[in-house]
Amino acid sequence: MSRIAVGLAIETSSDVGTVALDDQDPPRVARFTEGLSHGKLLLPSIESLLKAAGLRRPDYVAVGIGPGSYTGLRIGVTVARTLAWTWEVPLLGIGSLTALALEAGWQARPVVTLVDAKQGEVYAAVFRWQGGLPRMVQGPVIGAPDEIRSDLPPEAVWVGDGCRMLGVTSATPDANVQAAGVLRLARERFLRGERDRIPTVLPLYLRPSEAERRLEARS
Repeated sequence: MSRIAVGLAIETSSDVGTVALDDQDPPRVARFTEGLSHGKLLLPSIESLLKAAGLRRPDYVAVGIGPGSYTGLRIGVTVARTLAWTWEVPLLGIGSLTALALEAGWQARPVVTLVDAKQGEVYAAVFRWQGGLPRMVQGPVIGAPDEIRSDLPPEAVWVGDGCRMLGVTSATPDANVQAAGVLRLARERFLRGERDRIPTVLPLYLRPSEAERRLEARS
């Protein structure tokens, strides 16, 4: 009997970072919440999970690519790419908002994910459940609540910490993007034989960086 493939997922798009390893059901999860100190806490969390599972490396690596924090995404994607290359295992990039949509559970209505993007803006995307998983049908976008409200389906199920900014109620209180959700989506792709080329797995920022804004202001 062949061994079941084990995946490792990294999600660092927000202040709360998580790592998940699915050598068991439910997956092992490590969570760190010290602001955006992902650079110090991510690798020790990964090492701890692998040690607890008695593994030297997983069979594939998955990473949430955002949208989200510049610092968090840069660290998470860089570490995921480095580990996949070092371990010589496949890498899969997963949209963080798709992982968040999982937190709402199966829904017949559209699911809208809303994440606080700071500076009075939110990240938003619209999903429909198809084949047992949420599929993005609109977005992702970033904008002030009043700018994007009219583009979102009013009959939707809402989820995410950006719900309060639109004055709607999240279907799952305190829902955040989780590495376990990233891993669930990645496993589906992995079992279908899909793989991403390591150089193509990049952070999805949506908003220009501070350096880019300064450069544009000077030009």
